[in-house]
Amino acid sequence: MSALTRTLGGVLIACEFLTPLRLRRVQTYDDRVFAEALGWYPVAGLLIGALLVLADRGLSHLLPPGPTAVLLVALLALASGGLHLDGVADTADGMALQGDRAARLGVMSEGNTGPAGVMALLLVLLAEWAAIAALPDSVRVPSLLLAPLLARWTVVPVGILFRSARPRGLGHAMQQGLWPVAAPLATLIALAAALVLFGAPGLVLMLAAAVGAIVIAGAAARMLDGVTGDVFGAGIEVAQVVVWMSLVAAANKGWIAPLFF
Repeated sequence: MSALTRTLGGVLIACEFLTPLRLRRVQTYDDRVFAEALGWYPVAGLLIGALLVLADRGLSHLLPPGPTAVLLVALLALASGGLHLDGVADTADGMALQGDRAARLGVMSEGNTGPAGVMALLLVLLAEWAAIAALPDSVRVPSLLLAPLLARWTVVPVGILFRSARPRGLGHAMQQGLWPVAAPLATLIALAAALVLFGAPGLVLMLAAAVGAIVIAGAAARMLDGVTGDVFGAGIEVAQVVVWMSLVAAANKGWIAPLFF
């Protein structure tokens, strides 16, 4: 398989991993090929954002903003297969445990959601609902498109800044696949989308997404001596909320306006 073919094939791998979409029979890949697909994670985020826009256009004619936002949050969870929400719960449970690094990682591997995980999920989902419900019409369509895209790009800064907490697993594989193609490709896609949709202020949104994910990853890395796949997922969910909240605040102050839509 040529490097170009493998890189382009990463689009399907990314979409099949980050969404329930299945365009072919289930396949297995070695860690390197799987990890290199993260260069296309923003594309998977754009597809999810497009789905949200279509649903929002239909629901907004039938329901007020509150119920519409509830259904969009539910659709967002389904469109990502609950993957990142699971990361939120597992990361919160691991960080809340009173124990050493090994014990925290053990709890995160079990997959059983404890009180801290439930609370974290409720807070994230509530924040998503509040942000989506409050998005002004002037920025609503580009906001629904961009936030999922930028959120999935944040695996790049998190992967660059923090080492893996385990010698193997998803987190380790993703970091091994960042270079030489995946990290620049994902960043180029995210940068282009932010600039096309919002111009120069889009760069601030990109920075906000990175900061949101890095803060969560940094807190987890201090306790785990690194990051895991769950932490990457938690960072994605937090970054998504941060972008939407930033857009609500900026639009209400008149600081940002879309170039399209």
